[in-house]
Amino acid sequence: MNKAVKITLGLMLVGSAVFAQSLADARKAIDAEQYQKGKALLKTLTTSQPTNPENFFVLGNLYLTTSPINQRPDYIDSAKASFDKGIAADAEFALNYVGLGAVELAKKGNPKANFDKALELTKRKDHVTDLYIGKAYTYAAVPKIPEALTHLEKAKALDEKDAQVFLALGDAYRAQMKNSEAFSAYRTAYDLDKTLIRSLVELGKINKLSKAYPEAIEEYNKVIALDANYGPAYRERAEAYQAWAWSSQKEYEGRIKQALENYEKYMDLTDRSLDSRLRHADFLYLAKDFKALEAEANEMAKLEKANARVLRYLAYSSFENGNYAASAQALKDFMAKVEPARIISQDYLYLGRAQMKDTTQLDEGMANITKAVEMDSTNAEVMSEIALALYKARKYEEAAKAYEIAMKNPDVALLDYFYLGSSYYFDYGAKKAAEQNPSNELLVKADSAFSYLVQRAPTTHQGWLYRGRINRLLDGPEDEKGLAVPFYEKYVNLLTVEKPELAAANGTNLVQAYTYLGSVAARRDGDNAKAKEYFDKVLALDPNNTTAQQAIKAIGGSK
Repeated sequence: MNKAVKITLGLMLVGSAVFAQSLADARKAIDAEQYQKGKALLKTLTTSQPTNPENFFVLGNLYLTTSPINQRPDYIDSAKASFDKGIAADAEFALNYVGLGAVELAKKGNPKANFDKALELTKRKDHVTDLYIGKAYTYAAVPKIPEALTHLEKAKALDEKDAQVFLALGDAYRAQMKNSEAFSAYRTAYDLDKTLIRSLVELGKINKLSKAYPEAIEEYNKVIALDANYGPAYRERAEAYQAWAWSSQKEYEGRIKQALENYEKYMDLTDRSLDSRLRHADFLYLAKDFKALEAEANEMAKLEKANARVLRYLAYSSFENGNYAASAQALKDFMAKVEPARIISQDYLYLGRAQMKDTTQLDEGMANITKAVEMDSTNAEVMSEIALALYKARKYEEAAKAYEIAMKNPDVALLDYFYLGSSYYFDYGAKKAAEQNPSNELLVKADSAFSYLVQRAPTTHQGWLYRGRINRLLDGPEDEKGLAVPFYEKYVNLLTVEKPELAAANGTNLVQAYTYLGSVAARRDGDNAKAKEYFDKVLALDPNNTTAQQAIKAIGGSK
C-alpha cells in the first residue's frame, strides 16, 4: 500500500472515529437534557457529515421529543426539514421516514405511508425501525399505545438484548397506567445495560405516580450516587419533593425548599436552554414560587425568538404578585401572538381576573371569565371570590352577574345562592331608591335563588325572611294578594318553634314578620282577632312600636 493511500485511509478512520464519538456525545447530551449542547453538536455534524442520514434523524427527533409539540409548532417544521434532508442524503435510510411519520402524528395526521416505507427499507432482522415507530406512537401528541406496543414487541422479538427496547416498552406501559409491567421493563433495561441510568429514573417516576414519594426519592438518590452530574435525576427528585409537599401542610415549607434546591441544581447541570427554562417555569408555577417565576419569565422574554409561552408565565406570575395591569397586558400580547387553539381556559380566567381589578374593565373581565367557564366549568369556583368582593363593595349588579357564573361550578356552595339572591334584591333596592324604575325581573331572580336555597336547606331562616320581603314587593303596596304570607309564617315558625334559641337575636325581623302578617289578616282577610294576636306579639317584642299600637286601636283593640 503506497504512502498516500495509507495517509488517506488513516484520515478516514480518524474522521470516522471522531464522527462516531460526536454522535454518541450528542445522544448523551440529549439524554442528560442538555438540549442546546445536543442541538449544537448535531448541527455541526449535519454540516461536516452531510451525507450521513443518521445525523439528520437524530436532530429531527430532538426537535420532536424535547419540547411539548403542541406548544412549539415551529419545532414540527424544523423536524420535518431535518428528516427531508436526511432522505436527500440517503433515500435508503429507513429512520428518516419514521421521522416523517412522527411529524404526521404531531400534526394529528396519518403516519402509515411513511412508516410502511421505513419498514419496506428495513432489513429483515433489523429491530431499530420498529423500535422508533413504537416510540413515535408513544410520544405522539395523542399517544397510540396499542400501535406502539405492536411495534415494540416486534422489536423485542428481533433483539431481546437491546436495553433501549425495554426502556421504550416501560414508557408505553406507563402511559397505559400498567405500572407493574412498566417497572419490570425498566428493571430489565437496567439489567441489560448498567450505563442506562435513565431506566432507574423512570423507576422512580413510577413510585412518584403511585404517591410513594420516599421510595421515588430513594431511587433518584441511587442514580445520583452513580452519576452526580446526571441532571434529570435532580429534576425528578425536585418534582417528587414538590408533589410530596402537598401531602402535609406541616412539612410543606421544608419539602418545597428541597424541591426548589434540586431544580436549581438541575438547571446548573443543563445548558439552560429555553426548553429547560420553560420546564423550570412550569415547576416554579406548580411550586407557587411566583416571584421567581416572574423574574425568570422577564429574563426569558428578553431572548430573541422567545417562546410565546413565556408571556403566559409572565402573565400568571404578575397576577399572583399583584401586578394586575402587567398580567392583563402580557395575556393580551400572548393571545395576539399565538393561534386560537393554543389559548386555554386558564388564559381567559387570569385575564378576566386581572381586568376585574380595574373598575373600568368589569364588563370585559366578566366576559373573559365567562369564556373560561364555558371551556372548563371548574373555573367558576373563582367567581365566588370575585362575586363576594363585588357584593361587599355594594356593586350588586356586577355581583349578581358574577354569582350567575359561579352557579356553573359543579360544586357550587349553597351560600352562593344566598348571595346571588341578596345581590338581585339589593340591586333592585338601589335602583328603586335612585328612581331608575327597576324591573320586577330582578325580584323574580332573587326569589328563585332563595327558593333553591331553602329547598336544599329548609332551616335557613334568612332564606325564608328574604322570600317574604321579595314577595311583599312583588305583591304591591296594599298587600292585596298576601304573597309573602307563607314565607313569613315559615320564618316565624322556624324562630319560635323549631329553633327558638334564635329568636332573641332576630327580634327586629320577627317584628317585621308579625307586622306584615297582622296587616294582611286585618286588611285582606278581615280577621281582626287574628290580626290582634300578631300585633300583640309585636308589642311583646317592642312595647313602644307605634305601628302596632295604632293598628290595634284601628281594629277595635284595647291598646
